[in-house]
Amino acid sequence: MQEERGMNFIEHAEELRKRIIYSLIPILVFFIPCYIFSKQLFDLLMGPIIRNLPEGSSLIFTRPAEGFLTYLKVSLFFSFFLSVPFILYNAWHFVSPALYKKEKRVVIPLVTFGTVFFILGALFCYFIAAPQGLRFLLGEYTTEYVKAFPSIKEALSFLTALMIGFGLVFEFPLVVFILSRLGLVTAGFLARNRKYALLLNAILAAFITPTTDAVSMMFMLVPLFIFYELGIIIAKIFAKKKPETEPAGEEFS
Repeated sequence: MQEERGMNFIEHAEELRKRIIYSLIPILVFFIPCYIFSKQLFDLLMGPIIRNLPEGSSLIFTRPAEGFLTYLKVSLFFSFFLSVPFILYNAWHFVSPALYKKEKRVVIPLVTFGTVFFILGALFCYFIAAPQGLRFLLGEYTTEYVKAFPSIKEALSFLTALMIGFGLVFEFPLVVFILSRLGLVTAGFLARNRKYALLLNAILAAFITPTTDAVSMMFMLVPLFIFYELGIIIAKIFAKKKPETEPAGEEFS
């Protein structure tokens, strides 16, 4: 019987190139209809900012190509979101040959729930966190003589960075679930390091939040802390009970 041989560096590089191309194809395919409806998608994406603009304020652009480039970025943003399942699948396909059989069993839930949780985080930002932060940022400092006229480029960068940040934050319980099933973390470990986690979460919230105000940072920090506590519960429930021995000949499939 012919023995399986590992892939060399050149073969790994070729496989990586192929998976990157396969991930870019759906982005390019979705980009076309997204650009056709880019004006409607821009209005939808900028909803939290548009609805919280003080009276007399508006979105503007100051460079001739800024509007065109902004609509391109909006189209790319939505086409990327629509392509997330394909990107995750190709990432799994690239790393799966190096995984044990028991590790492969958690990949499908990881891809599925990872996509769902990321979208939930972005929606939480869009409907709850961003409107509250923008209401404070745009309204608190507006006076009779000072009006807010954010550029569409800066507004888009602010909102997309915030949505992606919240999407990543919502992935934490899933990450803890995977690590606990693999026996890499325990509820006791997470509980003992709670105070250090709070400090790291504060630093992470300050880093992810695209503004320097305390309101936006708190909207990021509170979910981080809540999900950390939820992670302790998840690790306690789903922790690996005891080490499992891989059957001979089934380490890789």
